[in-house]
Amino acid sequence: MAITRKFLMSLYWGAAPLVLVAVPSPVLAQDAPQVDSSGGGLDEIIVTARRVDERAQQVPIAITAFSQESLREKGVNNGTDLQNFTPSLSVLGDVARNQETYSIRGMGGNGGPGTGSGPGVVGYFAEVPTSVSGPGSFYDLASLQVLKGPQGTLFGRNTTGGAVLLEPVHPKMGVVEGYVDLTLGSYDRRSGQGALNIPLVDDVLAIRVAGQFDKRDGYVRDAVTGFDYLNRNNYSLRFGLQFNPTETIRSYTSVSYVDVKEHGGGSILLAVNPARPYAALLQPYLIEQQARGVRSTALSVPTREVAKNFLALNNTEFDLSDRLTLKNVFSYARTRSTSATDRDSTPLPIADLLGAYPGSYNNNLRTITEELQLRYDDGTLRIQAGGFFLDQKTPSPLTFQTVNPMQQLGLLGGGPLILPPALQAALGLPTPLVPALGLQPTAHVDGRSKAVYAQMQYKLTPDLTATAGFRWTWDRFGGDIQAYQDPQSYEVFNRLAALGVITPAQAAQVIGLNANLCTYDAFQAVAAGGFPSLYYPNCTTPTFSGKSDGPTWQIGLDWQANPETLLYVVSRRGYKSGASNPIVSLFLGQQHPLFAVRPEQVTDLEVGVKKDWDLGGEAKARTNISAFYTWYNDIQVIQRASIAGSDILTNAEKARVMGLEFEGQLVPVRGLTLSAVYSYNSAKYLKYDSIAIPAIPQALTAAQPSRDLSGTPFSFVPKHKFSLNGRIDLPAVEGVGEMAFNANWTYQSSQRVTPEAQPFDTIAGYGLVNLRFEWNNMFGAPVDAAIFGTNIFDKEYRVTANPGYNNSGFINSIYGEPGQYGVQLRYRF
Repeated sequence: MAITRKFLMSLYWGAAPLVLVAVPSPVLAQDAPQVDSSGGGLDEIIVTARRVDERAQQVPIAITAFSQESLREKGVNNGTDLQNFTPSLSVLGDVARNQETYSIRGMGGNGGPGTGSGPGVVGYFAEVPTSVSGPGSFYDLASLQVLKGPQGTLFGRNTTGGAVLLEPVHPKMGVVEGYVDLTLGSYDRRSGQGALNIPLVDDVLAIRVAGQFDKRDGYVRDAVTGFDYLNRNNYSLRFGLQFNPTETIRSYTSVSYVDVKEHGGGSILLAVNPARPYAALLQPYLIEQQARGVRSTALSVPTREVAKNFLALNNTEFDLSDRLTLKNVFSYARTRSTSATDRDSTPLPIADLLGAYPGSYNNNLRTITEELQLRYDDGTLRIQAGGFFLDQKTPSPLTFQTVNPMQQLGLLGGGPLILPPALQAALGLPTPLVPALGLQPTAHVDGRSKAVYAQMQYKLTPDLTATAGFRWTWDRFGGDIQAYQDPQSYEVFNRLAALGVITPAQAAQVIGLNANLCTYDAFQAVAAGGFPSLYYPNCTTPTFSGKSDGPTWQIGLDWQANPETLLYVVSRRGYKSGASNPIVSLFLGQQHPLFAVRPEQVTDLEVGVKKDWDLGGEAKARTNISAFYTWYNDIQVIQRASIAGSDILTNAEKARVMGLEFEGQLVPVRGLTLSAVYSYNSAKYLKYDSIAIPAIPQALTAAQPSRDLSGTPFSFVPKHKFSLNGRIDLPAVEGVGEMAFNANWTYQSSQRVTPEAQPFDTIAGYGLVNLRFEWNNMFGAPVDAAIFGTNIFDKEYRVTANPGYNNSGFINSIYGEPGQYGVQLRYRF
């Protein structure tokens, strides 16, 4: 069919609301009506924060929403990018870049090293709980919504900090459409995305196919090998099917796949504790690192991040009557990943993870969810009630390969085996430390969660609405683990005997004791006063398990003072599942107080006002302001290197978080849009005594006293965050197209990375400037082009931290992306 001028104009006016406002962009629901923005007005924003389509300005909670066009303009490809444009949102990281976890208003995190628990901010894709961080998710979206504060009534367990909702574009009836979007940029960047919408049966059946890929060289190089770290190499595919067999049945099915094969790594050593065991060996590497700067490193591990994620879901609604709707949401997910990391960020084999066995994974989970919801809505009373079920299992064993310094007596200690230079050269080893490989041939984790819930909204008057909701969740979790010592690692003792350093009898004794020794059985035997006697493949498989349950609720009142003004007050309770520490059970048993981790409890109070302003003529404005106070109990925190060098999860007693959030848009004249977002967060522990660790000789663990950390601020919570944006739409020239210039500045103040005082315990505040020039509808064709620059002043800033200075003896970080430039070209049809 020929492309007509009328068709081109319809594309322009359909796209105009998406590009008018840059931060944050209004979001339109599927086939939702929109206001006319041609006069420079403000767009309608449709969100699903209460599991139904509603205008964001009429939803009584704090929300930041983005369209796909807005994400494109800002270059948002993952959670680390997203945090720069969202009030109160932070992304936590360690030494693996793609292991992103969200924190909102100081609450979130990934739950740490235990089983159970989980993140405190949950991602949802088409109403299904899943991972929405890392690469491969932010494309062909109808909206991305960040909900702030506990969301536990309608969204379930662990949403103590909030939720991040991704709504994909659903297949549309009656129209063939799509787009192709390509990007070329710095570091040999080559990326693209596209979608194709095809109706198959009028008003009954349509499909949509979408995909994306992203390739880019790394921006950190290994000074020894030349290997590039922190590159991009991923692709994603998505298939959607919309089936409406009758006017009362709407069924959406989605199948998606994400494949990641990236180098990871890139961590930079920042400081060495002179009082820790390997300080003398680490110090020369620290000096070399300081001379290189943050874009070069030297690691002992060929780091990598590999992931394969599959998700299939169905979301079906049945209109039982004009007032009653039944919804069923089912999903099947398979997530597999492996990562190799160098936790000490040097060529030394001090704390290295080599990844899984070939053909296996560190993380391999099958997850099934089922939710049945009944909704009643007569215009005055809305009731949503239902049940939720999640089942998670490990289909095949999780495997690990870890490297630590060889001890003089092997697994049971004796101090590290440090070679003098001549002996190191004779053995042909790259460092004075001899690597000892630990093998984990099998491990499993499983979890099950069940919940029932109900929420009611009742209009006391046409403009005054009361909301109340309640949910109860039951969680079970557990697993098993097995490990042994690699026999090849201990062959170094035969080589030492051949050189005359030790006797053959001494070598035979160490090798006989350690080669294939069952790691955890040995620890338990020594703890019981016995002697290790089990060797692979005859190792036992210790198990661990736990359970928790708890309520969540919500009560609120909102007043629509006039069509442009909403005032609200809401209080909510959040619950985060309890957890367990497998490492504790292996050394101290499941009855020890350190084994079980209590659930988190969060209670907040939020007040807010959402207001649209008519300033006369074409001038419009929007201001959304919220203030909150949060009471936080039994906060799940990570206690670093506590037992056998492993982290454990514990509880801090009490904390409080209070803050303020602002989002504003101003259109003073046609063609000029100004936007600003700001957040203030004050989050600190009111009572926090770290857990005392007893001496565990068989785990090479010295006694660690309790420390009073009360009054310290939360980690990864900047007190101040700003984002300022200006967009100028140049006067259109007939037959040429529309041009616009966009400038954005984001800033966040300093943030602690650990409550413990140590060097580099704070990430300094930083600001980033991005610029973009667009030329849309080039010469009247459905073609858009753009030139962009991100971090144009090439600011160096930290985005992750591994704060082990007081325990492991070092601290390192990954730095954010440098300045980059590129061009984009999009064709729409």
